[in-house]
Amino acid sequence: MTQTTKQQLMFEIKHLPNAYITELQDFIQYLKFKQARMRRPDAEERGKTAEHDPILHAIGSIDVAPFSETIDDTLYTIQ
Repeated sequence: MTQTTKQQLMFEIKHLPNAYITELQDFIQYLKFKQARMRRPDAEERGKTAEHDPILHAIGSIDVAPFSETIDDTLYTIQ
């Protein structure tokens, strides 16, 4: 980021209504979280596979009868 861009951002922040400062701070925290999340290795790199993930294991339980026979109707039928 160039100094000019930083100066322009500071100018914009200084002239932002106080009501939006907290919202801006929340957005900055979100960007930091997003950046940190992108740096983390994915599940496979951490050695966590689908068969070891309890959530994925629970989801897989609907792939057997009697659930598997009616899941499409349950999910996609408009009621």
